[in-house]
Amino acid sequence: MGFSNMLEILQEKNKGKIVLVKLGTFYIATGRDAILLNVKLNLKCTCYKNNICKVGVPVNSIDKYIEKLNKTKYSYVIYDYDKEEKELKLRYEKNGKINKITEKNNNCLFCK
Repeated sequence: MGFSNMLEILQEKNKGKIVLVKLGTFYIATGRDAILLNVKLNLKCTCYKNNICKVGVPVNSIDKYIEKLNKTKYSYVIYDYDKEEKELKLRYEKNGKINKITEKNNNCLFCK
């Protein structure tokens, strides 16, 4: 299973929560989660797949962004993914407001 498929499954499993998954040196969020993080935390969106946005939080800054996320009062889950072991570990979880955004992109011209 690829990273994008795994992320989609995690988003479905954690419906309404922001899902961030560690991949390399970043925690990645895509689609509606990326849009919300762009709006609330001013993270820059880039194209992930056709018409789907992504944002990344550097691993060494995750504690700072967790503080910012907590101030928004939104629910989130943060996972570490070990590519070699193909193992997923829950790192943080917080319950709060649900993400009601349905759009998966910012309607930017880059994806088109």
